[in-house]
Amino acid sequence: MSKKTITQIKYLLSITALCAVVLFYIPAHSANIRQIDTLKTRQDTLKTRQDTLNVPVDSLSNLSDTLSAHKDSTLTKREIRYRTRQREKAVRDSIRASNDSIRWSKPRIMDTYIVPDSMQSKRLITWNHNNYLNNITFRNPDTTFNENFYDYPFYRNDPGVTYLGISGSAAISHNYFSREKLRDFEMFEPWLVYSNTPENLPFYNTKTPYTELAYWGTLFANRDKEETNIKFMHTQNLSPELNLNVTYKRYGSKGLLSRESTDNRTFSISSNYLGRRYVMHSGYIFQGIKREEHGGLANEKMVLDTTFDDPKDLTFILASADNRLKRNTLFLTHSYGIPIRLSKKDTLNYGEGTTTYFGHSFEYSTYFKKYTDEISENDSLARALYNNMFLISPTATFDSSRVGIFENRVFIRIQPWSKDAIVSKLDGGIGHKILSIYSFRPEYYSTGARNSVHNNLYLYFGAAGNFRKYFRWDAIAKYDISGYYANNFSLDAKAGVSLYPVEGGIHLNARLHLETRRPGWFSNSYYSNHYTWNNNFENITETKIEGHLDIPHFKLSAFAGYAIINNPVYHGIQGIAAQHNDIVNILSAYVQKDFKLGFLHLDHRVLFQMTSNNEVIPLPALSANLRYYMQFELVKNVLTAQFGADATFNTRYYAPAYSPALGIFHNQNDREIGNYPYIDAFVNLQWKRTSIFVKYINATQGWPDSDYFSAYRYIRPVTAIKFGIHWPFYVK
Repeated sequence: MSKKTITQIKYLLSITALCAVVLFYIPAHSANIRQIDTLKTRQDTLKTRQDTLNVPVDSLSNLSDTLSAHKDSTLTKREIRYRTRQREKAVRDSIRASNDSIRWSKPRIMDTYIVPDSMQSKRLITWNHNNYLNNITFRNPDTTFNENFYDYPFYRNDPGVTYLGISGSAAISHNYFSREKLRDFEMFEPWLVYSNTPENLPFYNTKTPYTELAYWGTLFANRDKEETNIKFMHTQNLSPELNLNVTYKRYGSKGLLSRESTDNRTFSISSNYLGRRYVMHSGYIFQGIKREEHGGLANEKMVLDTTFDDPKDLTFILASADNRLKRNTLFLTHSYGIPIRLSKKDTLNYGEGTTTYFGHSFEYSTYFKKYTDEISENDSLARALYNNMFLISPTATFDSSRVGIFENRVFIRIQPWSKDAIVSKLDGGIGHKILSIYSFRPEYYSTGARNSVHNNLYLYFGAAGNFRKYFRWDAIAKYDISGYYANNFSLDAKAGVSLYPVEGGIHLNARLHLETRRPGWFSNSYYSNHYTWNNNFENITETKIEGHLDIPHFKLSAFAGYAIINNPVYHGIQGIAAQHNDIVNILSAYVQKDFKLGFLHLDHRVLFQMTSNNEVIPLPALSANLRYYMQFELVKNVLTAQFGADATFNTRYYAPAYSPALGIFHNQNDREIGNYPYIDAFVNLQWKRTSIFVKYINATQGWPDSDYFSAYRYIRPVTAIKFGIHWPFYVK
């Protein structure tokens, strides 16, 4: 054949290859109906820019013209072949670039059984996971000025709380049913509200990168009184199934008094993978706390009966004391599903029909607490705080405790019929926990320091089901076979009913919790410079019955709970662990209702509680948070403003005292605290996605009196200007 014929054949082959590429990609992408518009838009854009699939054809035409022009030229055959190869390579690169432009224009759509189809197209979804079975519970992200109005995290969930008066300090909720527990290291319980655990760490899946920046604090206060709370969170999907999240939070303040500076920081990095069969949740959480301890006011009458110009002039009990706490948690929970086709009726879609899920969960955690103080022998006030107890050193204290936890679980979940069946899940698992405890004992002087190690083996079983969107239930039981917690038993059962006579539905949920447990090691045995006890307490038996009602359309939610606790363990008026060998009953009722009268909004959160024994578990009879404000849309769809007041209040009761050496709250019977309305005047703005507030805190200080104490001997902040901004942003 002649060179011209060969060139024409190459030309035709190139055209054929190009057409094959186009015909292959267009039908392949048309098969997914959700991608048709994206592909068409991309092709139209390419045509507009004259960078379409016809570009390779034009390149071949130019190649043919060039070869003809050089047919009778002085170019050598070698030079012509080289230029031909270069142009053919350019054609191939052009085709590949076009193919890539089509391939990368695909929408980022995940394909997973664990997220309902109705939610998979949402820009941002968030949830918590269960590390026993790797199932998830969806939650609503906090992005509006109503959710971000409360700068202290404990006020977002409860209308009342006892804390040490400044941000980042130890806190305990008034609501008995919402108090967080950490059985393996009780001294960390008062600090958990500022951080996260693997159970309540939020996970995300987002179509575009999402970031939150927040600041809350006394921006214009003097440095010796300033409060600074910040949050940074960034999450983005590396693929439709794989997400990465980084969060940093800091709560802290210099404090009102000379020695109560608090720095409470949390850093977490987490990841999740929601695949068609494989689901994974993993992460690392660090929380570190530095706090100067003052032991409380030396004389409460300095606040109650007199006026003062500067809180720094108030005297306190401890001249030199500090607490350091650290927590590290590394965890992984993952599972893999295998469909089982028992009959032809089983659907081919994964997640439906008969399926078995095999899973594994891992957690490694360390907890550390160090307390130091210096108390001179003639400081009678400070020595009385610790009941004149100095067991190791008469003037200086260095107490530390450590706990390490290494835990593994393997579990299986069987879906007998379908995920929407009345019995849709049957669960079973086995776990092993190594509990390593260091707490000083006097015999260590002769034997040397050592850890107490317990190997705990346990089994757990569960089941769950639902009927469409109207009824759901689940239950899980756990039994400890051996180790420190041998013969512990717990059962947690839930059921919910949803009806839809109004928009948003009416949702009623009930819960039954039964538990028999051995008191924690801290309650049974402890030795330090200021405290010592060696107990052999009886097992604690606790029964809780709870009910929740939620009607979003009417902005109404309610809760009722009843608890029966037999042999409760508590810390008495001297801080020493004790057990009440009888039953304590607790009745709780909570109502949240928001009213709207034109531009006037009246938001109410009220908690009623009764306890059969205030000397064991003291609770205020009533705690309330009332937020009354006027709301206006200053710029339509751009800027909305609220002007009003926010008040918290609780009836008088023997509010807990705080022991710096133990790092926990304990009972006291010296003085009742309460009946003081703590009122903040505020301006709250929603500017597009950004929430901004300015508060004048404790605006009515001195009315009706000056009893603005939160815990025994600890006052809440005095009047000050507080500023806050929460800015969520994402790429559209």
